[in-house]
Amino acid sequence: MFPSFKLLALPVLSLAVGLTGCQSISSPANAAPAQSAVSGLVQTQTQYANQRYLDIVGKDFPLSETSARLLVNSQKNAPELVNDIFDGKGQKAVPGYKIMVINRTSSVAAEARKTDDGKIIDNRMIHRGSKSLIGIPVVNGKAQVAQAQLLDFDIIYDDPAQPVAEDAVVKPRGTKLTKNDVPVTNKQVKVQSLTLPNFVSGENAGGGIVFEASALVNGQPVKTGANSAFQIFYTATPDNARGF
Repeated sequence: MFPSFKLLALPVLSLAVGLTGCQSISSPANAAPAQSAVSGLVQTQTQYANQRYLDIVGKDFPLSETSARLLVNSQKNAPELVNDIFDGKGQKAVPGYKIMVINRTSSVAAEARKTDDGKIIDNRMIHRGSKSLIGIPVVNGKAQVAQAQLLDFDIIYDDPAQPVAEDAVVKPRGTKLTKNDVPVTNKQVKVQSLTLPNFVSGENAGGGIVFEASALVNGQPVKTGANSAFQIFYTATPDNARGF
């Protein structure tokens, strides 16, 4: 049995709504209307917490961030509606949207990586976390969040009790659990709420998700989930769909 993910007083959520705009796929049904908190400031209508977890065979691996990468169209003004979220690997084609949800703990070494074009950028070291590639079917023009499918599952881990070496600044990268030769079966996901930030206007944080994903990795249970806003929100186009 997996340990339960404690979300106290979780609101009832609307799960099957259309993706007619770029802001919200699903949001809490009992969210309070936006109102002025202080002159010039407005409260948001989302009710996401700051909770996430990764459980590998009953052991908890602490995480610090929830982010996402959405597949968008080439104009970057709407989610990309693909003909088949299963890429031909399912029993039938299911049109829909794709989003990668990332739970992780990482360190960033500033100006530590040189790219092929000579640019110097920060180097993010992923110590532990999960990537859940989620497909959201679309039926009659509406995104069916309640029918979300876990398309792919990726896990990386380290020993959170291991301190940084005395001569090091950041911890080394974690170890990939879901290697190419490791079977990942019984993939399941439940998305209770998903809200996108206004990525068209340039927002790269905000929105959020309540979800839980699980699978058997080499026959062993692994489970991850979150009730969190997106600390970082990326987009990818069909011609540059890294991570998809």
